[in-house]
Amino acid sequence: MKKFISVLSAAAMLTAPLTAYADTDLSAPGSAETNVKFSTSAGYVVTIPATVSLSEVTKDGADKGKYTNKGTITAKNVLLEENEKLVVTVSSDSGFKMTTGASATYKLPYTASTAAFGAVDASNDKVAEFASSKDVQKADVTFTTEVPEYAGIYSDTVVFTIAVQ
Repeated sequence: MKKFISVLSAAAMLTAPLTAYADTDLSAPGSAETNVKFSTSAGYVVTIPATVSLSEVTKDGADKGKYTNKGTITAKNVLLEENEKLVVTVSSDSGFKMTTGASATYKLPYTASTAAFGAVDASNDKVAEFASSKDVQKADVTFTTEVPEYAGIYSDTVVFTIAVQ
């Protein structure tokens, strides 16, 4: 009798339906939906020039005798939400005027400009705009000044501000 009950129990287990457990239970043939999700945070790497040293323009043309040079802003691995962009602006506490030191009274004005956005002024401080992209993106900022009235080592500090808009 024991053997008969064991065989009967084994047969019952083989014929019993197997149930797969998930968030959606199906007890009859049919279909169910699963929601697939993914989340990532915005991110980017922006590199600004540490120093831009101006050099005298010696070629004939409108800028001959001025001092100028470019600094490159680089953005890579820019991952933003749809319809957002990375905007880089530049400012100077001195109003874009270089001096030879804290006690100097002479201030040498200079400009910052880009091909895409023109010269930086009170109404326009944007120097670069980057879209969401895995590619490396670049923007050049050109700094230019006239010949100074006095000899010396002139400098100023500009601040690059990065914002997602």
